Amino acid sequence: MLESWARPLAWSLVGKASSSKKVQRAAKAAASSRGTGEKRERGFPLLVLAVAVLGIGLVFAARASREEQVAPFRTDHWHSAYEIYDCGTQRSPLLTETDPDGIHTHADSLLHIHPFNSSATGNDARLGVFMDASGLQVSTDTIDASGVSDAGFVPIDNSTGCDGADSEIVITRWNVDGADGLEAETTYRGDYRDIPFLHEREAFTIAKVPVGEDAPAPSAAVLAQLDTSTGTTNFESEGFELPDLGLEGDDETTGDDATTGDDATTGDDATTGDDATTGDDATTGDDTTTGDETPTEPETSDSEG
Repeated sequence: MLESWARPLAWSLVGKASSSKKVQRAAKAAASSRGTGEKRERGFPLLVLAVAVLGIGLVFAARASREEQVAPFRTDHWHSAYEIYDCGTQRSPLLTETDPDGIHTHADSLLHIHPFNSSATGNDARLGVFMDASGLQVSTDTIDASGVSDAGFVPIDNSTGCDGADSEIVITRWNVDGADGLEAETTYRGDYRDIPFLHEREAFTIAKVPVGEDAPAPSAAVLAQLDTSTGTTNFESEGFELPDLGLEGDDETTGDDATTGDDATTGDDATTGDDATTGDDATTGDDTTTGDETPTEPETSDSEG
């Protein structure tokens, strides 16, 4: 048994040991708590990032899947017609010099739509893709293609009106093969770049017109060009009279007095005409090698009679 004088000292030493253990346990608990908190702080941003990446991937996958179900596909090659008008006056067609995505024109008034990549397929096949390739710019103020595709294109300015009347710039979509013939489907008065290509054999007229009017109907010549490319409808057989585009006029290659006209190679007095190679008095005519008094038809003399 401890002496009475030693008891307080022993209790003091026991108390200090107990306090030391408590401090050590508290330190361990704090360290453990800090480690768990740090792990949580690092783990949460990583979890958010993983969810974001997964979400973006799902969006792109869904978009790609949806576009694969909407034409035009990369295996398609559509043709549609287009024309540009300035208050009823037709402008020359454009020529595409570059085509990164697969929607262009060959100065033939036709839109050739055969997407090279997903930027021009499905719901992304829009007039804006053609505008970027051709240099065509269409706004509510102007129609212009002078920047890239046609240095000689004179911009169409909406501010000058049409014959004194207020004007606006519109794009009209035409149904070429409607039940009742050519029909205006939709006239757009803004957001021109977002106009979609819906199917083969459409027609678009881009025009400055008096306020409230549709753009002019596509010309018979352009519709015939579209027909030639797609082979669906023969507009000439349906009574369309093609305008003279200056390509095959009178006195030209196929006109009168031309190669196939009168007095031409196949005309009268020509190679196959009268008095020509096959005409009278010609190689096969009278008094010629194969005619009367020729070696193949000898004349009998009186002395032999």
